[in-house]
Amino acid sequence: MSKSGDAFMKMDKRPYVGEYVGMCDGVIVAHSKSFDEVYEATKRACGPTKIPFVSEVLPAECMLL
Repeated sequence: MSKSGDAFMKMDKRPYVGEYVGMCDGVIVAHSKSFDEVYEATKRACGPTKIPFVSEVLPAECMLL
């Protein structure tokens, strides 16, 4: 898994429930309810050589299958 993916799995997600979180090198660089807004901000923060990481933060009681 990527550095940002690992950091996302370990972070306290409670402040971001219902939002998208954008990370670069394991650091949150953007968050919002708008995927497009977070993706564009994360892409700018990561620069041209890194792949932006964006994920939706779901409530703890949600289970993905």
